[in-house]
Amino acid sequence: MNHRLPSLSSLVAFEATVRLGSMTAAAEEEGTTQPTISQRIRTLEERLGLPVFDRHGGRLTLTVQGERFFRDISPGLESIRDACERQIQQGQRPSPSVVIAAGSGFTHLWLLPQLPALKQAFPGFTFKLMPIDRADAPELQAADIAIRFGPYMPQDKGRLLVSEAVFPVCSPDYASEQGLGGTLTADHLPRLSLLHQDIKDPRWLDWAQWCRHVGLSLMPRDDVFAYHNYALLLNAALAHQGVALGWSPLVEDYLASGQLIALAPRVTRQDYGYWLSVKHRHSAVTEPISDWLVDAIHRQAACVHA
Repeated sequence: MNHRLPSLSSLVAFEATVRLGSMTAAAEEEGTTQPTISQRIRTLEERLGLPVFDRHGGRLTLTVQGERFFRDISPGLESIRDACERQIQQGQRPSPSVVIAAGSGFTHLWLLPQLPALKQAFPGFTFKLMPIDRADAPELQAADIAIRFGPYMPQDKGRLLVSEAVFPVCSPDYASEQGLGGTLTADHLPRLSLLHQDIKDPRWLDWAQWCRHVGLSLMPRDDVFAYHNYALLLNAALAHQGVALGWSPLVEDYLASGQLIALAPRVTRQDYGYWLSVKHRHSAVTEPISDWLVDAIHRQAACVHA
């Protein structure tokens, strides 16, 4: 039956003419011309097979059939207008904005690669990633979702994303050049370029602390260059300039692609890791996003260890 329906434009032209009292007023409302409105009403009458207006005497008067037709269609057209207006207003509302704060290394090396998938999973949201390295920074506390590295802190009521695992990483070319196998030994350390970071933060292991954990001795050296942030340090490792300490999950993509290789031994501290907390618990906005982030990091771990 659809092929027998009049066009929507002809129905709108008729309804507006009756409601506003003239074709000229209907044309102004619809942003068109009076002859166009007149032609649309003519088309409607041809489709219906009967006149809706009595045009004798120079006045525009509804016929009996036209008056009945107007009563029948006007509620439906009004409902369509209301529905369209509601959708337009909904579309004009600003998208909910969610601020996710985390350390600069985690932000650049894990969150940023996940951002396209996160946006696809939550298309109605905008996301702002905020790299914050200080654990006591007020911006971290104010964020909608905060991801903090360090030991478990009951007052944070955070969820564990992933436990800490730290191991040496370097490029395959550097490993081949230095004759490195699967495990670093005390004999290797003096001749390797160990890549350091200049941030002195007790939450993070440096080379001296890592060596103590695995039972290796590290002699002090004068030729130490410290990188300002972890992303720069990893770039140096990718450029075959030395061996860096790698944190899972920050280096997993590089290991999966073969750009870096992992060396033993591995240091794990079960009470340390990445902890996720939300500003407002049980929020209908942030809870699903938090669940998605937890699932994403677990999926990555499952793929790496598969």
